[in-house]
Amino acid sequence: MTKIVGILNVTPDSFSDGGKFSSLESALTHAQQMIFEGVDVIDVGAESTRPQATPISAAEEWSRLEKILPAVIALAKPQGIQTSIDSYHFETIRKAQEIGVEIINDVSGLVDEKIVEFIATKGLTTILMHNLAIPTNPDLIVNQHLGVTQEILSWASIKISALERKNVKKSQLIFDPGIGFAKDAAQSIRILKNIDAYRVLGLPLYIGHSKKSFLDALNIPGNRAEKTLEISKFLVGKNVEFLRVHDVKAHTSAG
Repeated sequence: MTKIVGILNVTPDSFSDGGKFSSLESALTHAQQMIFEGVDVIDVGAESTRPQATPISAAEEWSRLEKILPAVIALAKPQGIQTSIDSYHFETIRKAQEIGVEIINDVSGLVDEKIVEFIATKGLTTILMHNLAIPTNPDLIVNQHLGVTQEILSWASIKISALERKNVKKSQLIFDPGIGFAKDAAQSIRILKNIDAYRVLGLPLYIGHSKKSFLDALNIPGNRAEKTLEISKFLVGKNVEFLRVHDVKAHTSAG
């Protein structure tokens, strides 16, 4: 059964909803709405990773989270909703885990050895996402002369083996091929079309395609929200375990 991960960006500059939920009141209202709509996981992030986004320090990231994140957890946990932290800063991840966050969503691809050691020690469920650089650089993509699926699978296999050597159990990991991260539109579309190929890794799959710019190149009718939903229906049919989306109601209503 596919789980719906609802996006809660407490950022001023995210590409789709920057500034909408950066106050405590608006963030909690949105979290409550997603819970009412049937979300399974709330993914909270305080730093935009869109192309050309300005990186922020761990201290600034936590200043955006320190009131909102505990309140979201307090709202979600009694209702059986998990919370994840969208961060690549060790200090943020450590503080988030201490207050009850259950899932780590590190879009850097787990490059920080402190984070790797931490998730191994704590046994945390962690999303392993394919990426080539943080901050995101639109000019740095998987070599277009190579097969994107094989490149990602090779990267993931090497990474999983390295993590296991550092005492991260494979059972802790969820794999995200990183739609839009170090891929052009054609490569992102190819990943989705070939999603079954990633089953060879033996990990649950997590897809974050919601409202991203690659959708403009997709030859199906509709705006980005409508195209997101069409792709989600396809992925549900492929038994993808997690879909990270902006519009929870559209997805839970669609079944």
